[in-house]
Amino acid sequence: MSYLKFDKTLMTNLEEALPREILRTNRSGAYHCTTIVDCNTRKYHGLLVIPVPELDDENHVLLSSLDETVIQHGAEFNLGLHKYQGDNYSPRGHKYIREFECEKVPTTIYRVGGVILKKEKLFVHHENRILIRYTLLDAHSATTLRLRPFLAFRSVREYTHENAQASREYQVVSNGIKTCMYPGYPELYMQLNKKNEFHYLPDWYRGIEYPKEQERGYDFNEDLYVPGYFEVEIKKGESIVFSGGVSEIGTRSLKKTFEDEVEERTPRDTFRHCLINAAHQFLNKQENEFYILAGYPWFKCRARDLFISLPGLTLAIDEVSKFEMVMETARKAIYNFIRNEPSQIKIYEMEHPDILLWAVWCIQQYAKMVSREACREKYGVLLEDIMRFLCQDKHPNLILHDNGLLYT
Repeated sequence: MSYLKFDKTLMTNLEEALPREILRTNRSGAYHCTTIVDCNTRKYHGLLVIPVPELDDENHVLLSSLDETVIQHGAEFNLGLHKYQGDNYSPRGHKYIREFECEKVPTTIYRVGGVILKKEKLFVHHENRILIRYTLLDAHSATTLRLRPFLAFRSVREYTHENAQASREYQVVSNGIKTCMYPGYPELYMQLNKKNEFHYLPDWYRGIEYPKEQERGYDFNEDLYVPGYFEVEIKKGESIVFSGGVSEIGTRSLKKTFEDEVEERTPRDTFRHCLINAAHQFLNKQENEFYILAGYPWFKCRARDLFISLPGLTLAIDEVSKFEMVMETARKAIYNFIRNEPSQIKIYEMEHPDILLWAVWCIQQYAKMVSREACREKYGVLLEDIMRFLCQDKHPNLILHDNGLLYT
């Protein structure tokens, strides 16, 4: 049983479908977020959104979307969907959707005449790479698949507009191309597991709108750059995998990589499994440090959110080792703070008055789950150092009164 399954009645009704959004992450800070009909309605929606630490501390939309077109007997059926001015949606590819479900990975079934096409999307764990697998379930004649990428190369807080500074250059790589619109950004590699033709046809799609930003009173209009499109023949029963990432991948391994990643996913076949899936979205690894992100699309690791949520995201689902990995990173941040040392740990707002108290509470939950003895052995010194720091009245935003009460 899938807890997330919608039929064509809902998928073809934009009033019902557009408010339903999907988020997938790779546990390294990158994410994919859009609506279930693949129409971006917010400026931070995108197919490949990643942190670019060389530029700033924000997330950046590299690949905004990928429009698919099914071609048979010279007739073209575009499965994409974008909103333009005046409540105009184009090319209205949602009308071909027959089913959407997300038991393991987001899966959309399209039907165009006698063609039935399945699309599955997933993020590679701990790698800035989105994989999309297209499987032709049924077709009665020769079928061509065309893929048209829409590029943004901008922060989730900004928009891109047609400009002369954007680079139109690209280079051929194995079964695909690489391109980079602006200096400072990583190159975007777009590849398929099968030999294909890339047609260089650079153009700007102007006036794409994001209604959710309009509702919030923000700017809501941008232009997206399309370098051209890929075309590949696809046979009945065949699967073709598209990869969008910031490094080149061996295209022969794409099918196996996709299958291996699917096997790692927890199926959403029970309510508990749905919660476990949600919990895993917030785990974040950067280099050798482990964090809990406060939320997507732009929240970083905030100390209060980390300590409050960590027991529920790890201990409650029997993942004690993950608790310990995150707490080891948090321990470094705590010592940097109480010793007034510069910190390379990316946990923000450590100076807030209640943070150390939440840290103590968090460790108490570990003691309840594991044992008081194991907790004392692992975190006893840390707890004593926190208490000593508070009792010596060294906290810049928390005062210890003579009656033993804390005040801020």
